[in-house]
Amino acid sequence: MKILQILNPVTPLPAKTIGGSERIVEYLMDELVQLGHDVTFMGHDESTFTNQVKHIPIGTYLDRKKTLKTVWKHLISIKYDVVHNHGRLLYFAPIIYSKTRKLHTFHMADLESGFHNFQRMKPRNLTFSPCGKWIQERYESLGGNWQYVNNGLPISKYSFDHSTITNDSPLVIICRIGPGKGLVDAIEISRKSNKKLIIAGKVGDYPHEKEWFNENVGKYVDDKNIRFIGEVDDVQKNELLNQALALIIPTKDSEAFNTTMIEANACGCPVISYNKFCFPEYIKNGINGFIGDKIEDLIEAVLKINLIDRQNCRAYFEEKYTSKTMALNYLNLYENSLK
Repeated sequence: MKILQILNPVTPLPAKTIGGSERIVEYLMDELVQLGHDVTFMGHDESTFTNQVKHIPIGTYLDRKKTLKTVWKHLISIKYDVVHNHGRLLYFAPIIYSKTRKLHTFHMADLESGFHNFQRMKPRNLTFSPCGKWIQERYESLGGNWQYVNNGLPISKYSFDHSTITNDSPLVIICRIGPGKGLVDAIEISRKSNKKLIIAGKVGDYPHEKEWFNENVGKYVDDKNIRFIGEVDDVQKNELLNQALALIIPTKDSEAFNTTMIEANACGCPVISYNKFCFPEYIKNGINGFIGDKIEDLIEAVLKINLIDRQNCRAYFEEKYTSKTMALNYLNLYENSLK
């Protein structure tokens, strides 16, 4: 099939540290190419590819003046079997009533402001495919065709190295540094469970972001019991998660489908999180982690984390959440054209 993938030009591919949706689109395209499909990508000007993906630049984070016009012009002039949009719904405008198979993936839990107006136009042959089942359940009553597809990772991207885990092994939290990511809870969980904590992530450049970090996180960092190591790339993350007692994600922010939890399981590392958003959809208590309703539940989960077989975490990932599984699920939707 001739397939077009469209992504807002925020971060170039391949993503190095940040860029959750960028990584997922990259993994998806890699799998589609390996399966023999003709793939074109419209996204950030500075994206580069080593495979057979064709790249059409549409702008950058700071320069998107011509993005919409570039996408529309291309969709009018070039025909595809499938147009898979990971960006703005408005990108579909020139082909909204065409027979072309269309998918729109929501990588965020909140619908964009123009969704209702878009739906009133009754687009043809379009499926909404959010990355989480819970998003589908929240919005499918608004009408349209919905079929979620969970994110996935390349099976060899992260490895399980069977590191020896002891009571002295640290908890890890990997996130964008900010008040909604549960860092305050993570520190409390660490202190009350008497476990070390490693914090990985980027502090924002704005003064208020640095001030929040210093007041709420930095004052607890002693480089012994609580360490802050900044951003980590894939290699560093692989090592960190293999040596971690557990990945904790006590986030307050809405999470569409947190890819870090899959990365952790791929490394054999269990995940602990609150019982909300995407986490009850992914975490199976006692199998690949624990979920809880309150912070006391998460502290209790830390204290019984040794009940989880880390080999089962890796097996769970391999069975359900590889990028090949994700690509095959999307291909099933591509091929099921709605008349």
